[in-house]
Amino acid sequence: MLKTTVKASSVSNLTDARYFAAWHVEWLGFDLTYEGLKTLPLAEVKEIKDWIEGPKIVGELDVLDVTESQQIIDFLALEYIQVSMFTPVEHLNSLTVSSIIKEVIIESTTTAAELKVHLDTYFDYVDYFSLNFDKNNIDWKSLQSSTNLNASHLKQICKQYEVFISMDLNADNTNDLLTNLNPTGISVKGGIEEKVGFKSFDELDEVFELLEEE
Repeated sequence: MLKTTVKASSVSNLTDARYFAAWHVEWLGFDLTYEGLKTLPLAEVKEIKDWIEGPKIVGELDVLDVTESQQIIDFLALEYIQVSMFTPVEHLNSLTVSSIIKEVIIESTTTAAELKVHLDTYFDYVDYFSLNFDKNNIDWKSLQSSTNLNASHLKQICKQYEVFISMDLNADNTNDLLTNLNPTGISVKGGIEEKVGFKSFDELDEVFELLEEE
């Protein structure tokens, strides 16, 4: 049992899927964007999905084309999806799923006011927000000194919305982030295998060991 909800994102191989399932993550996300499917085709995603038990399976989609996205959802029998930053809000009511997570990419120039406007725009259409600090290399330390969007701002956002934090987490900052922000959960990333069936999870092991309930 983990002391916060964890979503594993960008899973692209069975090694990742088995690892995260063994740590009892709540959500297991597969990259079903155009770029992601070049690495892991739909048929292989289906095989892994059918093999894994425990986590809720999330399809991470661009949803720029509703019909194409729904075909992917139906093929994989997905109940949960994550939509990208630039998914038009009007597309969301057209999708047949149980739950939607909305990715929000944070830039160094993003202000607390701008973020709140974006969240309010999508609030009635999605169930969770995943704030992605990774894409622009914004870490916990730099967030402390930011004047545009800092930990104090994020703490208030986490009180108002169901928020996952996607950030470079390690043994030194994970507890600090959870204590200060109290988010719905955190998002960690899968990645490419070093070779088939082999990958180092040393850094993630340290994070999960911190999150493990005694």
